[in-house]
Amino acid sequence: MSESASDPVYGPQVKRPLRVRVLQYASLVLAVAGLILLYLYSVNRDIPVVRVADITPTMNFAYVRIVGEVTRDAYVFDSGGVVFNMKDESGEIAVMGGRAQADALEADGKLPCRGDQVDVAGSLSVSADQEVKLRMQSADQLILRRKRSAVFTPALTRISLVDIIPAQKGDSVSVVGTLKKISVPQPGSKAPYVLTLEENGTELGLIFWDEVFQGLEKKLPTLGKLISARGRVEVYKDTVQLKVLEAADLSEVSERATLGLSVERPVSRIADITAEQKGEVFTIAGTLGEPKSIPGGVIYPIADASGEMVVLFWDKQVSGEERDALECGVHLRVTAPLVVYKGTLELIPEDAGAFSVEAGR
Repeated sequence: MSESASDPVYGPQVKRPLRVRVLQYASLVLAVAGLILLYLYSVNRDIPVVRVADITPTMNFAYVRIVGEVTRDAYVFDSGGVVFNMKDESGEIAVMGGRAQADALEADGKLPCRGDQVDVAGSLSVSADQEVKLRMQSADQLILRRKRSAVFTPALTRISLVDIIPAQKGDSVSVVGTLKKISVPQPGSKAPYVLTLEENGTELGLIFWDEVFQGLEKKLPTLGKLISARGRVEVYKDTVQLKVLEAADLSEVSERATLGLSVERPVSRIADITAEQKGEVFTIAGTLGEPKSIPGGVIYPIADASGEMVVLFWDKQVSGEERDALECGVHLRVTAPLVVYKGTLELIPEDAGAFSVEAGR
């Protein structure tokens, strides 16, 4: 039987020349390399900077950069996400990010505050009613320059509360005062925490938001304690406030160690102290009466020319050795928060540094 043309041909396959195979592999390598280079170029190419006023509906979803000043502090939502406002020389825009961006900015201490300079990249969102937003895709594409030119240090000049005036808006200062009042915002509120300090009759509000509260491990300072704070002077509704930007800038200090500066608290007349002032810190000077032992401590009556009250020394706060100089007839100067127990006014020193025997009295 003769072999037809349509019958398959069996036998050894004809190999392609080596040069052809090399060219095929080389083409494949070049194609892959080209794709990689194209990707790297698209990722690393300069992202164009646009002016807020130049954004149009046709730029919806465009990936751009905006450079300007923060006009509203970053707010982190309980449900995740972050938003802040910024402006350039032409207009203002809201910048938003998701939970990942919010967590990254918070972890890196890069949540923008009013007055900071930012360079941020993201995708434009232009709604039907022309509302424009910028959506961050990565926290790494936000470059932040704080308004503060230097990091706070203990050497920062301390200023008395009475000397802080609206003209100092934007200045960074250090203050020391007694914590008189605490205001905590309602859940979901955008209001700040407010701590009211008092120094020689002058009060000042310290304000901060949840970022600082979290940095304080959700523990606010104790009423009646002496507080050291560093922050930026702000003015809200004609009222001067001090904005605390970091948890490290707020702390309790002892009466004798206020950033290396002495605090001379005025001496109060015992008769002028009332039960309504419970929790406030007072300094009194008077003569001790006969002591009375109680479980865990000792009580001394103390009297000045105007009246009498009680000083209570707990063993766990002031040891017996530290009380050796105390006896009936000794003139004592003591500074402590006011406690009202069963109608009796008491001062309870927190340690031996809170009282001293006045010689020659």
